[in-house]
Amino acid sequence: MSKNIFKKTALISLILFLASCDKDEPEEIHEHEEFSRAVITVTNEADQASVVYTFAIENHDYGDAGHDDEAHMEIELEANSSYLFAIRFYNDEDPNNPEDVTPEVIDEKDEHLVFYEFTDGVNITLESGPGDTLDSNSNPLNLVTRWTTTAAGVADVEAYLIHQPTSKTGTTRNAIGGATDVEIEFEAHVN
Repeated sequence: MSKNIFKKTALISLILFLASCDKDEPEEIHEHEEFSRAVITVTNEADQASVVYTFAIENHDYGDAGHDDEAHMEIELEANSSYLFAIRFYNDEDPNNPEDVTPEVIDEKDEHLVFYEFTDGVNITLESGPGDTLDSNSNPLNLVTRWTTTAAGVADVEAYLIHQPTSKTGTTRNAIGGATDVEIEFEAHVN
């Protein structure tokens, strides 16, 4: 009788073990980067003077921690000048150990694009800058861009980090396609 109980216990244990094992293991899910702030360093190419602008990313509030409100951020530029805009992305979930996630964006350069869209007209031309990252098709990632100004004016600018763009050569946000990982806004004042 004890052999019978042992066999039944072993059989039940085996059934429970097999039931707890999932034969269809879920596929590994790609973890998307978490973004809490973007930092743009603007460098005047004539004198190498730089100004750093910090933007809180949606759903992340810095309160009065010394960060500017991106809805009212103004980037001052001089007319007839050339500037380098270098953008980096950070995850500040752990405020004691902020993480620069820009290297992850670079590692996935075929799946990302930084895109600047001017919603009001101003005389600024934009191109990939020196040291920018190129994807496997030689398209710039636009982590470093050169902005050349002519006449004075003000432009509303929306900057995007786009995940899996359908086109890296489009001239509007809609034409680029893909999903928006990051969106920030500022005004470019050309004096």
